[in-house]
Amino acid sequence: MPPAIVVDGRPRVYSLSRNIWIRPTASDEGSWIGFAWFGSSVPLKETEGRKARGCLGRWYAIEPRGYICVDDVRATLDPEHPTLVGITPYAPNTGRPWPHRYGESIDARRYVELPTERKQRADEGYYRPHLALVERARSGEVIESLLGIDISLPEPGELMIPLLPRHLQTDRDRLQGRSTVAWSREQLHTGRSFLLTADLKWVPKDRVKTYPPVTFKGVRLGREAQLPLAFFRGKDRPSYRRTASGELVQQGAGFARLGWVELTGRSERVGEDNFLETRQDGSFVRESDAVIPRVAEKTPWGAALGSAEGEPAPQRPRTWMEASILGGWLLAYEEHTPVFATLIAAGRGGPPQGDIEPIETASTPIGRFKITGKFATATMVAPNDLTHSDVPWAQNFSGPHALHSAYWHDRWGELKSGGCLNVSPIDGRYLFYEFTWPRVPEGWHGVRWDPDFEPATTLIVRR
Repeated sequence: MPPAIVVDGRPRVYSLSRNIWIRPTASDEGSWIGFAWFGSSVPLKETEGRKARGCLGRWYAIEPRGYICVDDVRATLDPEHPTLVGITPYAPNTGRPWPHRYGESIDARRYVELPTERKQRADEGYYRPHLALVERARSGEVIESLLGIDISLPEPGELMIPLLPRHLQTDRDRLQGRSTVAWSREQLHTGRSFLLTADLKWVPKDRVKTYPPVTFKGVRLGREAQLPLAFFRGKDRPSYRRTASGELVQQGAGFARLGWVELTGRSERVGEDNFLETRQDGSFVRESDAVIPRVAEKTPWGAALGSAEGEPAPQRPRTWMEASILGGWLLAYEEHTPVFATLIAAGRGGPPQGDIEPIETASTPIGRFKITGKFATATMVAPNDLTHSDVPWAQNFSGPHALHSAYWHDRWGELKSGGCLNVSPIDGRYLFYEFTWPRVPEGWHGVRWDPDFEPATTLIVRR
């Protein structure tokens, strides 16, 4: 179901644009503490607004803290505002792990409005030869340059989108090759299918390779499995069983890539290989074939795992995470207990290389960090203008580096990212809303950590 306007009897502020800044006081002075996004709404704390600096309308206090400028251009109190009614169905659906649909740009042109054929010819130098190839592919011919592109046409119909304020759309008019596209709907126009992007611009569908949904997810410990356990990355891995003579020999099905199995904790050495006994009918897995999350010895506050010794736990949050770059795993803890395990994709450059800045080598920083900001979706621009559109569930921890979901690959457990810690969309949403601090209040699209207001979850990154 598409997003809907919330009307629940409480007075609300409704967002009409991106980046509706939430300020700590009724003024545009000082840093923002969070922001709302188009199609969302935030409950009011006070129904009377106030005139103050930086707002052509009035500042309204919202729950649980902060102020939003309501000017009926970027934000409104009216749930029937025409712009709000028109754009809400195309807002990011944050109730799902995948707020949009996604694909890879093949140098796709972005249009402010559905373009005429004349404008397409003028703006797309490849227009006529490309559409000729599309027609040949629709007739059944295999066209290598179109492999992975959905060339189907939608049913005729018209999306009811109002005249949009210009500040709602970003300025970028082209997505270079290997950049990504996020969209919510498609529209048949001039005999061609166009995708409605996350910022309500239009992109030709025949210039986008659709990504299959990334469905990998981690394991809720104590509910779905117990440690120790093994994940499998890269490829399917064999299982081994003991014969009557006592030898360990490879057997049938084995373990699927991105699958997992519980371990007993027992291991056996055979030659140069170490084998781990599984809880799956007593079979074994070769340790070098598996990703084994390793439980920390101590909590960030110095207590031994499994005990209450050491320094007392902070009053809140009692959540923390530890990730291994080369190991390819992440464990999330509540106080002394690991409660979640999953695979990650760290920087393709591995750990930092000497004194070189990690961003220069696509490496992931090592150390102890705090989650300093959280963004339900955030567009990320890499060197050479490579753009990842509306990346979901981003949690900043060190400068430009974040723990965020990736929809453009499923190389979990491997070195793949530009330096951030990638998790799957399902895992990312769980960590974002249910696990880490600072919490994201109702209706907020992003929050900045305020140490005077609440604590932040600790993330420890090691080799």
